Amino acid sequence: MAKCKRCRLKTVLSEDDIQKMVEQVTSMKSVRLVSSDVYKNRFDICQNCDDFMYGSTCGVCGCVMQVRARLSDGKCPKKKW
Repeated sequence: MAKCKRCRLKTVLSEDDIQKMVEQVTSMKSVRLVSSDVYKNRFDICQNCDDFMYGSTCGVCGCVMQVRARLSDGKCPKKKW
C-alpha cells in the first residue's frame, strides 16, 4: 500500500477517524467554517483532482480534505478553490 504523503503512515484513515477529526474541528468555537454549499463544492473539486488520495487526503499537502475544505481560511494548494 502507498504511504501517506505527509505522515508516512502505512494505513488509510477510516471513515470513523475522519468523522472524529471533522467533529473535533467543527466543534471548536474559534474556528470559522464555510457554508455546506461551499464545502460541497470544494470537496467535489478535491474528489476529482488527480492528487486526491485514499478518499480523504491531498497528495500535495497531506491534509485531510474533509476538514480543510470546511475551514473558511482553508486553501487548495493547487489553487483550484
